[in-house]
Amino acid sequence: MQFTRIAHAGLDGAILVAKYPGTYLDAAWAAVRKFCFAVIFLALIAAKMTHIYAHITSLPVSVLLVWGITFFLQDIIIIFLARGLTAEFQWKTVRIAAAAVTIFCTLAISGMASANISFYFTTGAEIHWHQAHNVGSDAAAIRTLLSGLTGFLIVQILIIVGAYFSCNLLYNATGAVLHILGSSLKLVLCCWRRKRPDPAAFERIECQDYHDDQNNGEDVLGDDKSEDFLLDGHVDTSEKTAVSLLKRLLVLFPMTILFVLRCVRPPDPAFFFLSWSIPLAPLVDGRPHRGPPVEVSGLKGTYGWLTNQTALTPPVTLDWLPNDRVLPGFADWAPSSLSNATEPPLHYNPTEDPIHISNLHHDVLDPLRQSLRSGDVNIKHIIFIKLESTRADVFPLREEGYIWERILESYGGEIPDAAKQRLLNVGRNAERLTGFPAALSKKDGPPKPYGGISARNAYTAGTYTLKSVVGSLCGVTPLVADFNREYQQHIYQPCLAQVLEALNTQNNDTVSDDYTTWPWHSKWMQSVTETYDHQDDLTPKMGYHDIVDKETLNLTDVEEVNYYGYADTVLRDHVREALDDAEANHQRLFLTHLTGITHHPWGMPGGKYEDLVGPNWKNDNMNRYLNTIGYADRWLGEIMDILQEKGVADETLLVMAGDHGLSLPYDNGITPYDNPRVGNFHVPLVLAHPKLPAVPIESPVINSQIVPTVLDLLIESASLGDDARHAAADVRALYEGQSMIRPLVPEEKGRQDWQFSVMNTGGSWLSVRSADQPYRLVIPLINDVEWRFSNMEVNPHETMPVIKNFDVNQLAMEVERIHGPFALKWVGAAAHVAQWWVSENWRRYRFDPDLPEEPHD
Repeated sequence: MQFTRIAHAGLDGAILVAKYPGTYLDAAWAAVRKFCFAVIFLALIAAKMTHIYAHITSLPVSVLLVWGITFFLQDIIIIFLARGLTAEFQWKTVRIAAAAVTIFCTLAISGMASANISFYFTTGAEIHWHQAHNVGSDAAAIRTLLSGLTGFLIVQILIIVGAYFSCNLLYNATGAVLHILGSSLKLVLCCWRRKRPDPAAFERIECQDYHDDQNNGEDVLGDDKSEDFLLDGHVDTSEKTAVSLLKRLLVLFPMTILFVLRCVRPPDPAFFFLSWSIPLAPLVDGRPHRGPPVEVSGLKGTYGWLTNQTALTPPVTLDWLPNDRVLPGFADWAPSSLSNATEPPLHYNPTEDPIHISNLHHDVLDPLRQSLRSGDVNIKHIIFIKLESTRADVFPLREEGYIWERILESYGGEIPDAAKQRLLNVGRNAERLTGFPAALSKKDGPPKPYGGISARNAYTAGTYTLKSVVGSLCGVTPLVADFNREYQQHIYQPCLAQVLEALNTQNNDTVSDDYTTWPWHSKWMQSVTETYDHQDDLTPKMGYHDIVDKETLNLTDVEEVNYYGYADTVLRDHVREALDDAEANHQRLFLTHLTGITHHPWGMPGGKYEDLVGPNWKNDNMNRYLNTIGYADRWLGEIMDILQEKGVADETLLVMAGDHGLSLPYDNGITPYDNPRVGNFHVPLVLAHPKLPAVPIESPVINSQIVPTVLDLLIESASLGDDARHAAADVRALYEGQSMIRPLVPEEKGRQDWQFSVMNTGGSWLSVRSADQPYRLVIPLINDVEWRFSNMEVNPHETMPVIKNFDVNQLAMEVERIHGPFALKWVGAAAHVAQWWVSENWRRYRFDPDLPEEPHD
């Protein structure tokens, strides 16, 4: 019966609304307009405070104190406009239009503010709004964004709750300010026109909205319209005048200061960037520099040797290529009869590269030379493992690593024995593969090294996974552009899979027992989706056509460990089958495997986690991450066991490289997106073979050196037939990176070995270092991020503040003051070289930054 009465009452209400929609809509709008204004007000202020906080270390405190108020001018103007939109208009048409605009602005501004605030406190970076269109059309990217929905909702709820309790206060106070400004302006205009001032200009200032006062005492949200917001009770005329003047001063003085400061504020790009309000950010965010891609005006130095220089020339002759077809990756060498080009294309030529340094004229490193030339090292198969989100200091956990310091801190400096055993199991296989002792291996002794070379100081060529993959597998520096553009551009060197396929034209004998005559077969494996950001287009472009991924696996009865796919171990049978097929068909397997379990949110099969981090670490992300690192390490052990099981361990080269690190132990950052911390760049890099001695590489290297190093190993170990060896030597000489099995040359004839890393997502920042100096410079490619300088010798983990500034000249002065004139000279050289190199990078890819969607092959 009760339910029936409620239903009838609801039906009657609906009938009334349908009968008198205008009346009820007006009543509804009257009830929510102040609330909408408060939401806009709080969202704007919260977003601006977060924006300033994100860059607070880029400006001195004195500068913030003087000019900080001017950063809020745009927000104040938008707040005033919002206050006008939420006024009570007499005309119904105007009310409807104002309501529609207000509701749209409320949803948009609060949504953008909530997204940016939650994103910053989750990742340590702000959103670049110009990149949003790249995400909205990608289903896998949308799933990634939805993983941060909780943080977004929390911020949104906080804004809504704050608006609910403060809407009358904010609405009336802003109305009072506008009334004071309006009446004061009217007074000024009267004086300007030499008229007597209107006495009404000095009347008691009502803080209520004018039209609210006409609502016959009906107050929608319960505020008292008859009371002045800033006055109390009954006062006589003289008191009213005095208080009215005081209120004018309280409003006009700071507004005048704000206006004057804004007029005299220096044209500093940092001020310009920090002033933009969140709803205007998409209009200006990510605008590239006018002119050169890297702005270096004001930096001293003579760099005429870079002017009008390019490494692009007509391709060198490769006389072993077939004349009757075009091999993938070798289109630039296509015979004229098979090419539509009217003139030979231009191709990267290292001999014409003004910053290229070759080490191929040096002999192989002494520890490796005897093993390679003894005939004991056979490389029949190659397994390349790209390690997702793997920092160098967790492969294995090392005492000198920053993440180990944080683990110790989490236990208060003393790790319990039970926790030590759990931590010891995190990287046992990594310890064996690298030959680097783990932090807890001293008691039991490190395991016997697997053999091969391992780099202590390796950087990734790109902190965006797909760009790092291109750098590792194609021997190039990734394209300086946001997201995966490589799939539709001209990757300017043949990728390793394409090189091996080209070698099949020299040796293709499946009958002989001599494996050096067998053809190569390239296969790609990953247990996660390949649909993210056109990876399914990139993989074939790099020469892979036999692909196993989440979509081809289609495991309906297996749980997914993250929003990308399954645990890596679901591939174990596929690895066995690939090796079996290769051996049965007399083929040489080049297997490339991209791991996935170590990606955020670091899910474990069955949700089973061990306690690896102590109670002093309050965030669970570190523990989850280390658990997946341990899982991935055990998976590597399984792969090595499979090689032993199939009898090919002594004939297989294992290549492992991290795609990027994470800043998790620094700032709880869960992604390298827009994060320039060095922990995102420093990754493991290992080329392991049980017949090679364990040789550590101490010099700085980058993962774009992997391809020439693999080719060098194939040549020097006599793992290729004579004709294929000749062809491989020709291709080896094409790459810009040095071979890591030879002495690395950090400097030659005054030129440094520059190493460039494209930072996630690719078009905002560029990291530069040189092999002969400990410095690192992060260079902005858009106008809303800072220059950053760090000395890795004194600040190896960047735990101490780095030098940051939006202006390169101010940064250079600070570098000279702290680190001296030599460091200043290095900054100038790095900036000028990067300016030339970014444009050269675009030329090599045949990429037009003004037409980024236009494909080029």
